[in-house]
Amino acid sequence: MNREVCAVVDPLLKDSGFADYLWVSPSAMMVSQWVRMKCMFGCPHYGKNASCPPNVPSVLECRELLSEYSMAVLIHLVCDIPSEGRKEWCRRSQMELVEAEKQIFLAGYERAFLLSFDNCNLCDECVPSPSECHHPYMRRPTMEAFAIDVYSSVRKLGYEVSVRRSPEDPEDRFALMLVL
Repeated sequence: MNREVCAVVDPLLKDSGFADYLWVSPSAMMVSQWVRMKCMFGCPHYGKNASCPPNVPSVLECRELLSEYSMAVLIHLVCDIPSEGRKEWCRRSQMELVEAEKQIFLAGYERAFLLSFDNCNLCDECVPSPSECHHPYMRRPTMEAFAIDVYSSVRKLGYEVSVRRSPEDPEDRFALMLVL
């Protein structure tokens, strides 16, 4: 890892409230077509969210984009609040991550790009078309929208995660900040 990059980005992440993270090579992320299929067949946001499929690059393009980066930060968040407060927690956390991306950009890393942990929920109801988005500068795709097998990728990197069994169970959430 490039120590100079870490020396600049680490304080920015910590100042933004993100303490549980890991520097990774984007090549460690497992990109799989089946993840996109899960979006298409089973996700209620498919075609209804401006930053979800089909409004994202193809799986091949996602793989190519990740290959253009050599350093990224995998950010681990845990949501352990009751289900009625989770949407607001997700909204606030997403805004904090977008702000962290902006700070990394302003620090000289113009390629900084966030793959979020949750579908865009900046508005109470998302629009299906990117051209109609009310927050085009803040919306970001998820890791899953980029066909990243989050469970397998983070397990490979040492995180112990499992599928949530109940809506009240804590959630392990992951975002990927592409840096360099």
